[in-house]
Amino acid sequence: MILISDIETRLGQIASVINQIDDPKVPRNIRKGAKDACDQWLLNKSKQMDVRIAITQNKLEELYEDPNMPPEFGTLILMINTELEKILRETL
Repeated sequence: MILISDIETRLGQIASVINQIDDPKVPRNIRKGAKDACDQWLLNKSKQMDVRIAITQNKLEELYEDPNMPPEFGTLILMINTELEKILRETL
């Protein structure tokens, strides 16, 4: 049995990794998109867990596809989405 509090802790850890995108090397629109994905979806406890995770993944995927995304941060987004996918599978 997976506890919601454990998942919330993991989501908080992922949010702190997403915040690494807030770097001067990353274009402003991508930084804003990552922050919005975190604040409006991933950490928004008023929405259902699976919806929060899936929409965060979608938003990050859109950022990943931005041609101005620095490669090292693109890799970071792929790693984040992989972890979110694991959590999503555990919650279903």
